[in-house]
Amino acid sequence: MPQSQSQQDQFRRKLAAFLGITFEELEEYAEEVEENNGDYGNQKYTYTLQFSKETPEEVLARLTRISRRRIVYFNLEELGD
Repeated sequence: MPQSQSQQDQFRRKLAAFLGITFEELEEYAEEVEENNGDYGNQKYTYTLQFSKETPEEVLARLTRISRRRIVYFNLEELGD
């Protein structure tokens, strides 16, 4: 079911807070959230978020779960309510 723009913004604001970056940084440097059927390390993650090559190092440094390919893996449950 498609989400309204306000629902998408609310989700992305919650995601930005979870990642430790601003909503504006997320909007500028991150692609769309995609479903993932794999794992990363010992954890199974349901969603991925790719960051662009233009993402400044200072932003990447705040992302504790980012891979060398600038991908963050997460589950929706981790975002809380």
